Amino acid sequence: MAKVKYTVKENTKTGTHSWYAVPVFNGTLSFSELCEEACDDNTYSVEEMKGCVSKFMKIVQREAARGFRCRLGEDFLTVYPNLSCSVKDELNPDGTVKKEATAKDVTANNAKSRLGCTVSSKFSQQFATSVSWQKVDKNGNEIEEENDITQGNSNVDPNSGEEPGGGETPGGNGGNGGNGGDDPFAG
Repeated sequence: MAKVKYTVKENTKTGTHSWYAVPVFNGTLSFSELCEEACDDNTYSVEEMKGCVSKFMKIVQREAARGFRCRLGEDFLTVYPNLSCSVKDELNPDGTVKKEATAKDVTANNAKSRLGCTVSSKFSQQFATSVSWQKVDKNGNEIEEENDITQGNSNVDPNSGEEPGGGETPGGNGGNGGNGGDDPFAG
């Protein structure tokens, strides 16, 4: 079972005080590194793998731009066009409505157009059953706990319908992992 570290952070920015768990990443794997690993024990060269994946992702981007939802593998990820826009009533200083927002105010001109992504429930459940979480302090030192957040998740059957790791969770902004090296959408 893989072990991933997490730490706990305090939220004091909003009106309610809270604490939340945050994964501590081991780094970012580049496109080249992932292609090298994918080529282990098979007949594809790294360059062939990189070329095929790059071409595939360009096709996904093109088809999403044409309005299609694109499945990346069976029970894995789905990439889709995403438009984010909302409008609110304009308020006077006393809190009364100055101008009421209407459906006509929602247009693509004042929206953010991005790629979105969902993770299938099955893939998310498989992840949840294959990861072990280790709590660490701000210096990275392990903290032993009796009530670890993975307790109760390790024996979940991926076909049970339970969702220990989330599942069908929208990515909204089309990815937040940054660019770890070679970009399959680049040039």
